[in-house]
Amino acid sequence: MSVKLVEVTRGEVVESIHRGDIAVVRHDGNVLYQLGNVDYLTFMRSSSKPIQAIAVLEYGIVEKYGLDLPEVAMIMSSHSGEKVHIDLLNEIIRKVGIDINTLQCGIHPPVSADAAQELISKGQTPSSLHCNCSGKHLGQIAAVKIKGSPLENYDQIHGGIQPGIQDIISTFSGVEAEQIKLGIDGCGIPVYGMPLKNMALAYANLCNENFMNGRYGKSQNYVLSAMSNHPELMAGKGRLDTELMRHFGDRLVSKSGDEGVCCAGLKGKGLGIALKIEDGHTRAVGPAIIEVLKQLGVIKEEEMALLKDFWNPSIKNHKEEKVGEIRAAFPGSFEHLA
Repeated sequence: MSVKLVEVTRGEVVESIHRGDIAVVRHDGNVLYQLGNVDYLTFMRSSSKPIQAIAVLEYGIVEKYGLDLPEVAMIMSSHSGEKVHIDLLNEIIRKVGIDINTLQCGIHPPVSADAAQELISKGQTPSSLHCNCSGKHLGQIAAVKIKGSPLENYDQIHGGIQPGIQDIISTFSGVEAEQIKLGIDGCGIPVYGMPLKNMALAYANLCNENFMNGRYGKSQNYVLSAMSNHPELMAGKGRLDTELMRHFGDRLVSKSGDEGVCCAGLKGKGLGIALKIEDGHTRAVGPAIIEVLKQLGVIKEEEMALLKDFWNPSIKNHKEEKVGEIRAAFPGSFEHLA
């Protein structure tokens, strides 16, 4: 059963509770810590993007198209649609030699309120590049172009390189490919369902330089370096993943997904973390993942102030007065299984 992870207070009253599940797994598959049900079946959502990027990079898109590290970051981002993001995406389009109409990710306003307002002020409408998954789509299109498969159905479950991506997800997560549950993400690309502990294992293997005797070492290095060195491209200003890696990118990589999913890998330790907020509310993700990192000693007590707005955000009224808070509700409660 899922357990209480996060409380939302108003005054002295706990007004709402978010339950969920957490798994901390070593690269050998050993579950070191758990809360709730580590066999909880859920979709990785955008947390799968760094692993999907491994599959794309294995086709040699960096070498073929001369992509640099910021552009590698963009192909696994859930970007905010800021100018820096759109400029890099346009550069990828130029280098790969495709038309924007090739993208099948759909269109939505920029995640960034400032970027959305700027479009409105200029009398412009969003394009497919403003979709927060457009970088992932461009990376996959680039790989499909190298493979020589039709670009028209690159996003379909059996099209383009999708079966190969599923195989890489299987390799890193330890779940047989045919056992992975498939769904369709908001951007139209397949998503992968598996037990929470296997999501954590995927990130443990991502951060294990000796995984499969270095078989994917070059691609892993691209992914880890891009995430840590360019956190502002992985999400955007004021967002959780960006701030986590901006402050602690030398220690970890982090990638959140929709519906209350978040995964992190600990560099040099071969450890992976996965959490799922049962009701899917994203406001509970920050307090939960940061508390996990605190309990594991990844973030020291004296460093917590750097992430206070994510770890212990305030509830404010319309006059901007603090009336409550959101806080982790599992201090010191990890069950040590090692």
